[in-house]
Amino acid sequence: MYTRPMNQNISRTRKFLGTVTKYIKICCVIKPLQFLVARNCCSQKMAYMRSLPACTVGHDLAHMLDSRGLTLIPGFAKHDLDHLILGYGMDPEEELCMQAYLIGNGRWQLQVFLFLSSAVLLPGLWATLWAHYNSGRKSEAVTSLTFDDCLTQNTDQLRQQYAPSSMLFAERAAATPAQLVG
Repeated sequence: MYTRPMNQNISRTRKFLGTVTKYIKICCVIKPLQFLVARNCCSQKMAYMRSLPACTVGHDLAHMLDSRGLTLIPGFAKHDLDHLILGYGMDPEEELCMQAYLIGNGRWQLQVFLFLSSAVLLPGLWATLWAHYNSGRKSEAVTSLTFDDCLTQNTDQLRQQYAPSSMLFAERAAATPAQLVG
């Protein structure tokens, strides 16, 4: 069958679009907001979070952000909390999956829809996004979690309560890197 070159082109296109999305997000959103907004209040909050015991949300969230060279941004801390609790990575495809999950879970916010709208460029991902949307519909609402109330709670306990079905993550873990990209 002669589908391999087409699949390779789709894979390259998907990888390219993912890379472009990632750099746009970092250069045009995250870094400017960190520079303009995240100053003393966030550095004090990060220091507090780093001082919390291991396995608490605050400690684990600070470690997650530190390991990526990021810091808290006012108004986006809940987004970072969602990444930690729900277990979604920060690459573009996992961001899209998380947005689909959150919409299914009841987070009807403009920024969620705006980010998810970029999935129109990735039709090969639509079935996966639909699965994450449905998983969000079936899961306990993460909207009930507040950033400050979660900082001292056990990360694993919150993940067990709120994280999407392990089936979705097992499916991703079993996939080869080529399947994830293409």
